[in-house]
Amino acid sequence: MFICGYHFPASEGNDVAFDKVIEKVNEGIDASGKTVTLTSETREGVQLETIEVPAGTFAHTAFVDYYEGTEVDGEFKMVYYTNKYQISEISKSVDGDATKDLCKKLDDMNLYRVKVA
Repeated sequence: MFICGYHFPASEGNDVAFDKVIEKVNEGIDASGKTVTLTSETREGVQLETIEVPAGTFAHTAFVDYYEGTEVDGEFKMVYYTNKYQISEISKSVDGDATKDLCKKLDDMNLYRVKVA
């Protein structure tokens, strides 16, 4: 089972505790002082909006981790559906109101690009 890009043993099934995922995401990542920007667009490539992810949240750390761990060149990196849904689901649980509006947007079918500066 892969969650946020990390492999968890099959013996843990499909219900891996969020604490274990958060621990993996936080390992080796220093997200402090970084800005995370998401740009949403339709499948046709029409840009909809630019969203800044609140620092200090799980979503912020997870997107920094995703950005730095993705082997794609370029200023922006596309976030795959599975990753954005997983980040949203965990963020809803641990970030509360800080990312509530962001998570609602991440649950849609639009594409998202992430930029970390």
